[in-house]
Amino acid sequence: MRDIQTDRADHSDSSRTASGGPGAGPVQMPAAVAVDRRKPRTWLKVLPELVTLVLCGFLWLPTGGFTSTIGGPGPALYPRVLIALLALSMVVRIVQQVREDRRGIAAEDADEAPLEEGAEFDASLMSGRRVAVAIALSVGYVFATLFLGWVVATFVFTIVFLVLAGKRNLLIVVPTALALSVGLAYVFVRIVYISLPTGVGPFDLATVWLFELLGIY
Repeated sequence: MRDIQTDRADHSDSSRTASGGPGAGPVQMPAAVAVDRRKPRTWLKVLPELVTLVLCGFLWLPTGGFTSTIGGPGPALYPRVLIALLALSMVVRIVQQVREDRRGIAAEDADEAPLEEGAEFDASLMSGRRVAVAIALSVGYVFATLFLGWVVATFVFTIVFLVLAGKRNLLIVVPTALALSVGLAYVFVRIVYISLPTGVGPFDLATVWLFELLGIY
């Protein structure tokens, strides 16, 4: 019985010590992890998107000089569609970032946030490097259509895109790019009456020769 009372007394003393009771020393609490809550301003986070929007405006201006004498939407349609899609994607990204900041969601905690069922995805696939490469390809493609012509630029762009996406079999990539560029050119020019850019110099001659070979001209 005495041993039981002694154990109870020891347990009571240890409880008073842990709770800061009489005779208790300073309670050693786990040190809180200091978290730096300072975040960059929203406009700094969306600075690449804002720069891309300004660039879209500069890319839009030269398309006003694209004219056609055969009717239809004209050669400016396709470049403007690409520029508008790029600008729209930047606006969507800006809105998403603003909404995240308003909700107080830190970018470094995005990977730890619980995802709803069926919404799991590999966050590493959305790295800034991949986004920058995609934007550079889109902008470069628009410029390439002006100098290389739509067919050549689409052919090269499709090959680069498929290779970066992991498709390395050239026996599949090259025929796919060729069929896509030539097939869409036939649809746009022959059926929809959209005058696609033919490029400058030898690229213009090659594009015109291809269109004549296909019976487009």
